[in-house]
Amino acid sequence: MTSFHQIPEVVIDHVRGVFAHANKSVSRALTNHPSMHEEALDQALISSLVVQPAALFAEERAAVAIEAHWLGGRRMYGRWEIADIALLILLRRAGHLLERKAALLQTKRLYSREIAVGELDQSDYIIGVGRLGDRTGRLMPLTKPRAFSFSDDCVYGALASGAPQTERIEEYEIEKKIPVHYAFYNPVTLPYEAAYPSPTGRGTDLENALGCRIKPASIVHGVLNTLPRGQTPSFASLRASESVSADDPFETSGYRLERFVADRVMRCRDGALFDGSADERLESLFYERSAPISAAIAITVDLDDRD
Repeated sequence: MTSFHQIPEVVIDHVRGVFAHANKSVSRALTNHPSMHEEALDQALISSLVVQPAALFAEERAAVAIEAHWLGGRRMYGRWEIADIALLILLRRAGHLLERKAALLQTKRLYSREIAVGELDQSDYIIGVGRLGDRTGRLMPLTKPRAFSFSDDCVYGALASGAPQTERIEEYEIEKKIPVHYAFYNPVTLPYEAAYPSPTGRGTDLENALGCRIKPASIVHGVLNTLPRGQTPSFASLRASESVSADDPFETSGYRLERFVADRVMRCRDGALFDGSADERLESLFYERSAPISAAIAITVDLDDRD
């Protein structure tokens, strides 16, 4: 039996709360900035997580810390990423490593109907911060707010049927035996309508009913295989069926980010399990310069010695 069952409930509750806060933060960012790049959303998610202090639970004799490392820019080398974010759970006892869990998240964002999203390409990475100052042509005037909306028929524009990336992900899962999940960035709810820039200068204060949702790559690719080659999937097409849950009206759109991390990965229902010894799969994922990820989030749970 895995040692993960020894993690106290209060630790799992804490991690769930931290990721719920991060989920709300990144989902409101997308809701307020409908053309925000996926890379910026990844950074917003990570930034919200790393500012959280480590937590000690004295009664349970346990502590938890969340750390992250941003690599970024992997596509500039002309190869497809397998995942944007690697999630690593490290279970320790008095500092000594017991076991690890790993799960990979390939992030995709929902596109609004009216405001286009310009995907970053190789030139953006080469030019870098100069992109902020080299737009010398005429742009859409900010003094004239544009209406935008998110609805069921909006699409995940950077995901398409028959794309090489989906094939690489499937090959990676077979070879490395580390499951890949899609993390879909969504607005706080659907349908949603607003104007950009905001006439009030304030963002949404709606609760995060929808937000970031997680689905296994195998299920997502199954839907893509039913679409004509090159077609992008809509929010509605990736929904399993009509939701009937009063607690979560969007339950068929995937696990909420915080529930995937706390209730699926930390409870050993998802992700790949590793012991404390060296493992080629983890070494190739985290230590090689050609590692197929852009960022890593590490959750360390340390249990005190038992009497």
